[in-house]
Amino acid sequence: MNGTVITKKGLILITKLLASDGEMEFSRVAVGTGSAPPETDTPSLQDLVSYKMDGVIAEVKPDLEHQQASVRFQVNSINVEESFVVTEAGVYAKDPDEGEILYAYLDMSDDPQMVYDSESAISKFLEMTLVVVVGTVEKITAVINPQSLVSREDFDKEISSLQEGKTNIVVTDVEIPVENREKNTFYLTIKKSGAIIPGSG
Repeated sequence: MNGTVITKKGLILITKLLASDGEMEFSRVAVGTGSAPPETDTPSLQDLVSYKMDGVIAEVKPDLEHQQASVRFQVNSINVEESFVVTEAGVYAKDPDEGEILYAYLDMSDDPQMVYDSESAISKFLEMTLVVVVGTVEKITAVINPQSLVSREDFDKEISSLQEGKTNIVVTDVEIPVENREKNTFYLTIKKSGAIIPGSG
C-alpha cells in the first residue's frame, strides 16, 4: 500500500478554497475492486478504477498542525449479495465549480480487505481511516452518515462528556453557602411550605 494520493482536482480544490477562504466538505467515500495499472498517472484519476459500493463517513478529524485530516469510514454487508475484495478506496469532496470530485485515492492491492455477503456468518463490517492532505484549509466538514456505527470506547467517552456537563437541580429547605455549591447546579430553597389555594395569587 503506497498511501493516499491527492488527485490533481483535489489539489486544485485546495488552491480554490485557500483563495476564497472556503470550506472543505468531504461528501462521500467509496470502495472498489480495481487498482491503478503501473503506467497510470494516479493523481489524474477522476473516479475509482472499478467502483463497487459507497461507504459511510463516520468521522473526520482535522490535524491543522500537519495540514491533514483523518477520514474514518465504514463498509458493511447489508444488501451485499456476493462477497468481494476491496482493493481501492476513494474520498470525494465538493468543488464549488465542478460539483463532486474524487479528492483522494488509495490503492489497496497490496493489502486487500474482504467484504462478506449479507448471508455470511463471518464479519460483516469493515472500518478504515484515510489520512488526506488538506493544506492550510482551516474549515473542514463532512457529510456524516447517521447510520454509521460508533465504537464502545467513543460511546463511553461521549457519555462521560455529557455527564460532566449536565445541569442538576437541588431542592432544599436549608440555605447552602455559595462556596459549598456544585458547578452546573441550580439550588431551589424552600422558604415556606403549605397548601396553595387556587386564585389566591
